[in-house]
Amino acid sequence: MIIHSAEAQQASFFTYHGGARKILVVNDGEVPYDNACFAPGVARSALSKIRNTTEHFRLPHNILVLRSGDRTVLMDAGNGHNSGGLLTANLQTAGIQPQEVTDIVLTHAHPDHICGLVQADRQLVFPAATIHLSCEEYTFWQSAAPDFSRSKEATAVLSAMQQEIRTILTSTESRLQLFSGSTPLFDFLKPVAAAGHTPGHYMFEIQSEDKSFMHMGDICHDDQVLFRHPDWGTVFDIDFMQAAQVRVAVLRQMALSGQLVFGYHLPWPGFGQVVADGEAFRWVPEINC
Repeated sequence: MIIHSAEAQQASFFTYHGGARKILVVNDGEVPYDNACFAPGVARSALSKIRNTTEHFRLPHNILVLRSGDRTVLMDAGNGHNSGGLLTANLQTAGIQPQEVTDIVLTHAHPDHICGLVQADRQLVFPAATIHLSCEEYTFWQSAAPDFSRSKEATAVLSAMQQEIRTILTSTESRLQLFSGSTPLFDFLKPVAAAGHTPGHYMFEIQSEDKSFMHMGDICHDDQVLFRHPDWGTVFDIDFMQAAQVRVAVLRQMALSGQLVFGYHLPWPGFGQVVADGEAFRWVPEINC
């Protein structure tokens, strides 16, 4: 059952009750992204026709918060001191202080998911939290020469991003705990490998009472283009072709299962279902949201 927060607080956080486990979505803000980041190689007129606008993308950053027993778990850490960056303030609005966070589980290490780990002076934002990141992701970004040849982004841009990521990973080294495979991190959180967007990108199956839902991370960044054309992809995909193949496979599986899905960048508050639409797919927001 979906339960709304008070009207004045909807922009800050949203409450989803999962029995003994309390589930929140905290708003880290919307961030503008240039149209050129999406569907590289596709005519801009085709992209604008699907979106019915030529304006740049504005993507939400939805942070899932899981409270169970003595654990307070964040799924990703948001954009921090960059654009957006509302996580800490909105957590406090929801009654959660940064020092109460026990764990942060990262879907992957792109800056809009990890910059919220540290302040501008590189001090930890969540000083008591263990930070969980996949071995594959850590190894790739810490590599002396990561392979960017399968991306459609400029190598110089990716190299600059890698340096930012390495700086954050170094600043959080003492709190990092690496994982790999599908062994549950807790009794309610199972990793599901979904490489392509990044080499160590993971989704997470989250148990809520006798049901589960899937946090699909950055499988899809918007609710229109990548559902209708999963192969169009983004310049953020480190392995463009693999990301497209994984996106199609994940969307097909979710459409078949009818499972509740949560998306980091999908329309607030991020819950919905994937529905088959011929050879493509549609995003159907949770009707109670």
